[in-house]
Amino acid sequence: MTVCLDISTDTVYNNPCVQKSSFYSGGIDIIKKILLILLRLLSIPYVYGVLLITLIWRKPTYTHNFKPPFWEIAQLIGGNRHMLFDIIGNILLLFPLGFFLPIWFRKADKPKKVVLICFFVSVAIEITQLLTTRGYFETDDLLHNTIGALMGALIGCSLAKRLYSDDKKAQQK
Repeated sequence: MTVCLDISTDTVYNNPCVQKSSFYSGGIDIIKKILLILLRLLSIPYVYGVLLITLIWRKPTYTHNFKPPFWEIAQLIGGNRHMLFDIIGNILLLFPLGFFLPIWFRKADKPKKVVLICFFVSVAIEITQLLTTRGYFETDDLLHNTIGALMGALIGCSLAKRLYSDDKKAQQK
């Protein structure tokens, strides 16, 4: 039987009566919760920005356009430097979604899951652009958006793992 009388800072580290995770995690838990709230709030302007860029700011062409695979890369190789801006823009477009999904949803904890969700979001954007005639349906965009989502997912999943790590341990007890 252990009798614990002294819980000064010198003896806390070696004291079997003090549960270190509950003793030290109070401030860290609050910081993690504030960070989660801030990251979730940042996602609101991001989603609005994606809608603006992909649909709202575009004028309808009243024709349904479908571009063949790798046409942007062929144009870039052919000397059209504007395509580089499009490629980089499409990579950056879903990078934040790949980053935010693991933070929004705990079940999106693996990059593979996040990339699959982002791919379907990209397909939905392309189909909406095709149906509303506010852009082209481009398979290149699907590829570039997915690459950006993968890059965001790698960072977002590792951050979410750290943010949610103490919560998972507490749920298992």
